[in-house]
Amino acid sequence: MKKLSLMFLASFFLSLFSNNSSAIVGGALLHLDASDNPGHNKSWKNLGEAGGELLVADESPVLEEGKIEIPKLGISKKSVKYYTTKKSLQTFGVEGKNPELAVEDWTLEFLCRRNGGLFKEEHHFAGFQNIPREGKQGIRLWMEGEEKLGISIHAEGGKKGVQPLNIKLSEGVWTWLAIVGTNKKSIIAYQDGEQVSKQPGFEFQKKWVLNEISIGANSHSERRRTFNGSFAIVRVYDKALTEAQINENIESAFDVEPVGKLSTTWSSIKEQY
Repeated sequence: MKKLSLMFLASFFLSLFSNNSSAIVGGALLHLDASDNPGHNKSWKNLGEAGGELLVADESPVLEEGKIEIPKLGISKKSVKYYTTKKSLQTFGVEGKNPELAVEDWTLEFLCRRNGGLFKEEHHFAGFQNIPREGKQGIRLWMEGEEKLGISIHAEGGKKGVQPLNIKLSEGVWTWLAIVGTNKKSIIAYQDGEQVSKQPGFEFQKKWVLNEISIGANSHSERRRTFNGSFAIVRVYDKALTEAQINENIESAFDVEPVGKLSTTWSSIKEQY
């Protein structure tokens, strides 16, 4: 019996360490990582399958390095690079010069932080739509007031809906966001690995590619309404990720702290043997 218990413990710890080194879910069309961007002051290189890059619109956001923590998840990472906007017009994405993202189902992911109030009369976040702006298909994200993130969907050839996401961006707090669109079915928002809202979905078609891309504003033409915040990672998938896959991506981006993970689990096991 004791031998079987030791074998169980050995296999348990192997699986535990295996989970801590989980890989990013593959297949992202757009994958922007500030820690892996050689042309940092001119563009943001796309590491995803669609290739290309997002050019600096007017001025480059400032490339910074610091510690990212999300206490709710018990995870942290030191010396991470991220882009921070210091003023209006510091965005990535120039109309007509972006990668083309063909999607039906889709997932947007952001590792981000809001740093303060608006620079101008509005406070935008990001946009993924087909040219022209507010055209036949797209996803536009902006701040509703100071803290809440909202979404506007264009589909089936026109504007379809403007809805809150129940996502709160507290000042100075890093967070992991995921917004998942399942074609004709639903749009689900996640914050720090947990579902926070669900609303009806809309039909997306791959023929209307998302090629008007802006990080830090809804679109290139509205970049003066720049998001006052920081982005470390941005991803767009042409599939609807599950909650488990979203959490895999979170785990792959952070170092898991021993407290609450390994030590707590070990103490609970000792009580049983």
